[in-house]
Amino acid sequence: MRKQTSRVVKNGQLIDEKEFYIEKDASDDYVYDVIRVINGRPLFAEDHYNRLARSLHGVGKNIPFSLDEMCGLIQKLLDANGVANDNVKIIIPGDRTGSDVYLMLMNAVYPAPADYEKGVDTELYRAVRTDPHVKKRNLALREATNEIIARDRVFEVILTDQNGDITEGSRSNIFFIRGDVVYTCSESGVLQGVTRKKIIDICRASGIEVKECIISAKSLGDYDAAFISGTSPKVLPIRRIGDVQMDVNNELLRRIMRLYDEEMERSCGK
Repeated sequence: MRKQTSRVVKNGQLIDEKEFYIEKDASDDYVYDVIRVINGRPLFAEDHYNRLARSLHGVGKNIPFSLDEMCGLIQKLLDANGVANDNVKIIIPGDRTGSDVYLMLMNAVYPAPADYEKGVDTELYRAVRTDPHVKKRNLALREATNEIIARDRVFEVILTDQNGDITEGSRSNIFFIRGDVVYTCSESGVLQGVTRKKIIDICRASGIEVKECIISAKSLGDYDAAFISGTSPKVLPIRRIGDVQMDVNNELLRRIMRLYDEEMERSCGK
């Protein structure tokens, strides 16, 4: 459960969190994005800004601030709460008139070092997002997958469509490795994750072949390794998908982990 923080930004002004109701209202859907902040600097800020703009366009709205204004709002939130490292959630109600904008800290919990060393367990779950290109709250799906995560003690739930083909994680994108090639699901059926895009770009720039294709859940045993990608997990090895074991020490997987960490360092100016 998310810890309480003292201040939220609403339309550029600081308010107490007790005045912030949107996340508590199960009937209220919204468009959102989550940006990781490292040492006070938003990671891949322009990419997140562009994705938020695309999501809003998908519900018929325009983004109500510039990239520089977004970064200024993030800084205001960090300063008000005395925080330099966390995830920031930007929320814009998608089904309302007007352009309210909220920013809140998520008090993020990141994978432990042991998770990156030993990998994490996952389970499969059949569910289809109605509009995967819009990053919008889907409370029913989140509650269903959270129940599986708690019940089966897994890190993530991997979604499959009506054909039994893998699409994405409940809050992540998924990649597979076979030989010297990286495979991921076609962009048409998944959320276009910022981390996903960075990984594909990094791989191709480094001479690593990436194929976007249909990946059947029945074919999982044909792959050598798999990993989760996302704002919080970065590149996180998968140890198990259901009953299928994966190689967490795969050489190409470990190389991609290093390449992504290096890209993060460049983005944050380390």
